[in-house]
Amino acid sequence: MPEKKQVLVICHSAASQMYLGVVLNRIWYAPVLAKTAREGVDLSRTIPFSLIAFDADLPEQELLSSLSILRSDESVRKLPLALFLSSGGAVSHEALLAQGCSAVMTKPLDLTLVYGVLSRLSGQPRTYPRAAAKFRVEIAEGTPEPVLTCVNISEGGLYLRTHSPLKEQTILHLKFSLPLGTEMIETAGEVVRTALLEARMHTEPGMGIQFIDLPETTRQQIKNYVQWELIGDLEWEPTAEDFRLLKKQ
Repeated sequence: MPEKKQVLVICHSAASQMYLGVVLNRIWYAPVLAKTAREGVDLSRTIPFSLIAFDADLPEQELLSSLSILRSDESVRKLPLALFLSSGGAVSHEALLAQGCSAVMTKPLDLTLVYGVLSRLSGQPRTYPRAAAKFRVEIAEGTPEPVLTCVNISEGGLYLRTHSPLKEQTILHLKFSLPLGTEMIETAGEVVRTALLEARMHTEPGMGIQFIDLPETTRQQIKNYVQWELIGDLEWEPTAEDFRLLKKQ
């Protein structure tokens, strides 16, 4: 597995820090928490961050002041800056982008959108978030076996555990149902990467399958499953401090 990239997370409340920190950790980042832009700048002098994730639910002047700090200080001004804010904020998305923000995303978070944006900003190779899973997948071709176990899944594909992975570019026809689901999913997939069984195991042996022409309804099913598995236990609930700050806007 690649090393987690470090992300500077700036949130004014402990509840927001916990939520955003947990989300980032689960999608393979290493969050470092700060309460203010000034505190974040101080941290950046000793920690090599890949990007900044900023909870922007602040009064307008405080938000603009924080952005000014983050876009002018030499230690952070070149880092990609992703903002998260509630709809109907005091400052429009267009104005925030004009202030030098790299991306603006609205709460509640769409995990696929967040993952895709942060991957693009940080140079991560994957497009979709994936969730650990354990379910049977039938292989119509019967090779390398008639049934294999899926160990993780995303909107883009799944990973099948096997000690005899097939060659890349092999096309397979798959049949499976999601955990706790009742509908059977049938789709084609292409082998795009493999991991052999080795003496020193860094990952489970198997093969990564990329879905081919997955119907949109099926893609949405998988997206909902992944989002629930990764962050279904989390809620970004405003605290008393959040309400106090929002009233100032």
